[in-house]
Amino acid sequence: MQLHIKRQAGATLIEIIMVVALIAIITIGALTYYNSASESSKVQEAVGGLTGLSAVIRNQFQSQGDYQGLTEALVFRSTNVPVNMKSTVNTDQLRHPWSQTAAAVLVAPAASPYASFNITFAELPRGACVEITSKVYKSFTSMTVNGTAVTPTTGAATASLSCTNTNTNVLVMTQS
Repeated sequence: MQLHIKRQAGATLIEIIMVVALIAIITIGALTYYNSASESSKVQEAVGGLTGLSAVIRNQFQSQGDYQGLTEALVFRSTNVPVNMKSTVNTDQLRHPWSQTAAAVLVAPAASPYASFNITFAELPRGACVEITSKVYKSFTSMTVNGTAVTPTTGAATASLSCTNTNTNVLVMTQS
């Protein structure tokens, strides 16, 4: 008597599960990398916009001698303001990569005698708050994170401790 053994055709359930799991792992890895790269890109955009905005304001008011009359609308109309900082939702308003709202980026002269000005970034997520603070705090005369002063000796530590886990972090940078 001769036994006829048929070869199995197709994949087993275990093989299918392994392939699906492998695809899921690759997808999760790709999404994680994309989110990390996207966040890093937003931070770089914000830092570049912030330093550009500061330079534009200083240049605009250089001949005046003080910053009296500084408003978002005035800065918005300047041709030198980084395009990525101009809100596409609110006319004459400035924005950052995490928010298009009118209150996301504010500029105003500091208290009288208007010898300096403030740039406020509001509605920042924690990661962006820490990264931006760590990168720019030495470029400004003074800076606060959610009301806590950032100094050259406590910069990164203050940012890490003062930035909250909400998307409501506020950075106020003062420039003379």
